[in-house]
Amino acid sequence: MPPVKNKKSDLNQISHYSLQEQLVEQAISAIYRATDEKTGSTVFLVTLRPEAVTGDLPDRFLRRAETAAQLEHKNILPVLDYGTVEKRPYATFPYHEGHFLANHPDFLAAPDPADKSQAVRAIDLVQQLAAGLANAHPTGLIHHDLRPENVYVNAAGTPLLLDLVVPPTPPAPALEDADPSRQLDYTSPEQMAGKTLSGRSNVFSLGVLLYRLLAGTLPPLPMSEWDIFEHKGMAREVPLQELRPGLTQATYTAVQDSIWQKEWSRYETAADQQKALERAVAAEAAPPPPPPPVWLMWLGRLSQPQTLKIAVPAVIVIVLLILVLFWVRGARQNGSPSPPPDMVVLPAEEELLELTGPTATATMVEQEQEAEVIPTAAATDPPTATEAPTETAVPATPTAPSPTATTEPTTEPTSTPTDTATPEPTEVVSCVPSPPFGWVLYSIQANDSLSAIGQATNTTVQQLQEVNCLEGTLLSVGQQIWVPFSPNPTATTTPVAATAVPGTTTPSPPGPNPTSPPPGPNPTSTTPPEPPTPTVKPPSP
Repeated sequence: MPPVKNKKSDLNQISHYSLQEQLVEQAISAIYRATDEKTGSTVFLVTLRPEAVTGDLPDRFLRRAETAAQLEHKNILPVLDYGTVEKRPYATFPYHEGHFLANHPDFLAAPDPADKSQAVRAIDLVQQLAAGLANAHPTGLIHHDLRPENVYVNAAGTPLLLDLVVPPTPPAPALEDADPSRQLDYTSPEQMAGKTLSGRSNVFSLGVLLYRLLAGTLPPLPMSEWDIFEHKGMAREVPLQELRPGLTQATYTAVQDSIWQKEWSRYETAADQQKALERAVAAEAAPPPPPPPVWLMWLGRLSQPQTLKIAVPAVIVIVLLILVLFWVRGARQNGSPSPPPDMVVLPAEEELLELTGPTATATMVEQEQEAEVIPTAAATDPPTATEAPTETAVPATPTAPSPTATTEPTTEPTSTPTDTATPEPTEVVSCVPSPPFGWVLYSIQANDSLSAIGQATNTTVQQLQEVNCLEGTLLSVGQQIWVPFSPNPTATTTPVAATAVPGTTTPSPPGPNPTSPPPGPNPTSTTPPEPPTPTVKPPSP
């Protein structure tokens, strides 16, 4: 729309617009509520102040109004008309009921830290302004002075930008004797330095505005004289989380990354700032996270230094006790290993005492005496290698009683045994048979001896004595000893029956000679050696 030229201008009239009320007075411009005399509608009218109409400002104003007329965005009021009256430029916009943000109830009220909805509304309002600026910045329109007095909020709560047509100018120089401000202002540091504005200048102003909405005050600077907060232009404001705790980290990040003093440290564009504010709105509007599980709470308590001083030594002691218990258990198992499955379990100590005591010795003597009688009495019966016949089953002749049928043997051995067959109980008790792995029990048969068994099993007499706790070489029929393997049984032979001659006595084979043990079984021979015939004294008539 071409600018309208009209010579009529006074304090209450600009062109065909009747000024009703001055809403905002700025450094070089003002915003009025006016009435269009042609249509009778109410409009916003933005114009330069009479004293500011100098230099190229009117031309720049008109060029910006022409550019703004091409923008279409819900947060930017469209330009209805623009022109000049006696070099005084103006632009009109549609009127909306509402308030400027500086007079808005949400802005004037103190923020409530417990009211999350108020924080969401504040962040969303600044996010909409960033969206409008993201639409205007590519066209070269940078807002000249973005602050609450220039932001209009309609009755629906939508923020509106209506003075993008005003060209930016350097701020008035501050008085030398004025006290330095203890708060950050909406004006960006580069604008305060008289530099050209950029999109990041508006990013700074929106960041300070959001800080003000959330904390209720502008970002304060440190009050200590030792804080050099103006060092190299890097003002270190008090972080928002100190004045408004309880917000999400997304909100704190969006504010801090908007108000860095160095221009290159802020968001690069208003669009980037808008995305960060959208994330902050989503984070603040999200429901609170569920309480942590009980175990996590206990873990947090355990991670405290006071608790760690007690918990760590207690855990170490418990671990050491467990290791000691395992070590003791292993030592017990290694000290008493279980016998292999192929080994025969030895009898108990009481049974060994019964087998090796005085009673067992007497039984061995009786068995030796029976062994001396059996060959003479049973002349017609073949001897067996496994059983010793009793006295009642071996009469030699029905007419002549056997001189050896009595329990007292009548024959005198050629040599008297020098070893006593009765061991001392204390010595027997102290020795327990300990067969090596794989040894088996073997029952002593007739004509067996330790030397013969040693030759048959490829062992020595001394080893057999040590394993079976034998003090001598004397064995008895039926006695069981441990051997490496069971030798072949002695082959049975049929002895020639002796003919009884009247007046003579049939000699009987002698008993075992302790000094010269009988030969052992020969695994390769089937006929046992012929025993020597001793001289027997006939019994008295």
